[in-house]
This record gives sequence, C-alpha cells and structure tokens, in this order.
Amino acid sequence: MTLPSVLLLGRTNVGKSTLFNRISRSRTAVVYNQPGVTRDLLTATIDGCFTLVDSGGLFNPSDGFTPAIEAQVQRALTSAAVIVWVLDGRHGLDSDELTLARQLRKIKQPIILAVNKLDTEADEANQGEFYRLGFEPVIAISAEHNRGIDELKQAILQVLPEGTNDPIPTVPTAPVRFALVGRPNVGKSSLTNALLKEERVLVSDLAGTTRDAIECPFQWDFKSGETAQFVLVDTAGIRKKQSDSLEFYASLRTQNALKSVDIAVVLLDATTGPTLIDKALINEVASLGKGCLLGVNKWDIAQQHLKENGSQSIEAFQREFTEALKRACPFMDVPICFFSAQTREGLEPLLLQLKALYERLHTPITTGALNRCLQK
Repeated sequence: MTLPSVLLLGRTNVGKSTLFNRISRSRTAVVYNQPGVTRDLLTATIDGCFTLVDSGGLFNPSDGFTPAIEAQVQRALTSAAVIVWVLDGRHGLDSDELTLARQLRKIKQPIILAVNKLDTEADEANQGEFYRLGFEPVIAISAEHNRGIDELKQAILQVLPEGTNDPIPTVPTAPVRFALVGRPNVGKSSLTNALLKEERVLVSDLAGTTRDAIECPFQWDFKSGETAQFVLVDTAGIRKKQSDSLEFYASLRTQNALKSVDIAVVLLDATTGPTLIDKALINEVASLGKGCLLGVNKWDIAQQHLKENGSQSIEAFQREFTEALKRACPFMDVPICFFSAQTREGLEPLLLQLKALYERLHTPITTGALNRCLQK
C-alpha cells in the first residue's frame, strides 16, 4: 500500500526542517539558521498514515541550486495529497508569497497554512495577516517549542483522501495472553486441560480446588491450517465471601493475574444462568480496561436438558441467555461463546474469537478515523 504524501512547502528559513523533525520525532533534517540548508526532498512515514516530505526552500536568489530546487518542488506538488504551506509568523508576508498564493489556488489538493515561529500566545496576534492568502485552516504553530503541532497533525489527517489515513494493519506476533476467571466450579480448570490437551491442573467438583494463578503457554492448530500461540492463566474462583485467608489471597492473585493479560474470558455456567458474582466479575474486567469475552461452559449438559424437556429450542435458549446477560450488564457489548470443556465442542470458535479480539485491541486508531466515526 502506497501512503499519501504531505508536502511541507515554503520559502527558505521559515522552519520547514524544524517542523519536519518535530512531526517525525527525529533529527533527519539538518536545521541551521541559514537560508537554503535543505536542498533534497526528505521523507518520513508518520504513524503509518502518510509520508511527510520536507522540500527545499523557495525564493533564495543567492543559492545557485534554486532553479533545480523549485523544479523538484513543482514535481512534488503534483504528487502530494496535502500541502502544508509553512510561513514565518514573525516576518509576515512578502510579494513572492502573494504570487505563490495565486499559483496555488489553481491546484486541487487541500492546502493548510502553518504559521510558524509564533512561540507565545501574544505572538498569535500576527496570525491574522495570513488569512489574506485565501486558504484555510490557518494554524498557529511553533515547531521549535512544540506549540500547535497536534492541531496541525489533526488537520492533516482530516483532509487526507478517504480511507488513506487509516494505519497499515499489523499482525500481532506476541502470544495472546488471556485469563480464565469465574466463580468456583464453572469449569475453569477443565477448560484449561481441554485447551492444553493434558491434565495440567487438578479438576474436582469441590469448589475452591484451584488456589494459584497458573500460567500455561500453548499452541493451537486451527482447521484452516493457521497456527496461533496463546498463554492461558487459570485463576482461583471468586466467591461472594472468602471463607478463609487462603481464599482471600487466592482472590488477590486472581486480580493481579487480570492486570497481566490482554483479555479476560469470564466463564459462566450454562446450567444456572448469569449470577450477581458473574456481573461483578464482568464489571471488574471492564474497570481494568481489558478485552472481555464471555464463555458459557457446560453447554453439553444444557443441550441434553433441552432435548429431554423439549421446552424450547437451542436457539431460543441461547437468545434468552444472551438477553439475561445484557440485562445484567447493559453497557457491555462483548462476544459470547457457548462451549463444553468436557466434550471439547466449541473450543475452536472460542479461540478464534479470542484471536480476533486480540487483533482488534492491538489495531491503532488514528485521530482522523476517530473523527470520521464521531461525525457519523
């Protein structure tokens, strides 16, 4: 994918190179208090959204390279998606810039005026003169003192061609770290053993069997042929009241484990429905800012009961269970997976949901994309 280019344009010594270094967070461009230091086009990729181009200064009769520089800038103008015209707020406008303004009005690309060297709020009084050029927005900046730079970047992102100011997707390479949390006896350890394909942790009908947060890395080979790496953290069950000090400290370890993962899988029991403890756990995950997935275990038992009783269809049961969850946590919009740790039914869809959620959590959102979303 070719990124759109944003050209920094302006006469010599207005601070284009300082601005280039500020936006790119680098010292690529040589900065010196002498006109004509920049002669080549310098480029830098900004946040995976656009290519910033620093051009040579215009209108420098003392530099023998001026005709070549101006020809180079003219070529860059034709290929740029956005033009940032950098002006000297202390110097004011000159006749060359008024002439350039008439030429730039003929082009179709968006033009942003960045009035530089306005180092203080008092200096911004000089900004008004530049509205004469007939371009908007006019943004007061100080590249040297980092004033107005965020506003300038936002203005650039807003006028980039539709869809091009989204970052280039990157595929996360680190393992997906997720914790299994839930009240006692919902099947966290059974699910751990099912995913690891071995009896790694003790499973018992006695609630409170697991005391420690157990970290287990594993690989899953999907039916599609894709392979993914995971790190599972099995935690102690959370009770409404801890019966002894061991359970209290186990609960603390569960809370610490949640802070170390990307996603929490809150396990629920399909045979009992959502409870107040489940609601509290979901809210706890939300308060920590973690990704959340709701896993409804013991789906095999629930399906068997439905077949024996014949009271409602499987689809109706899932719909009612989901609606009960939404009533308990009305502001949570998270994926829900029905599965059985005992029969291993539904494990692959659970991991696919985990993987997709992890990738969404690690996809950067640019200011431009966020602004478009808020405007809809």
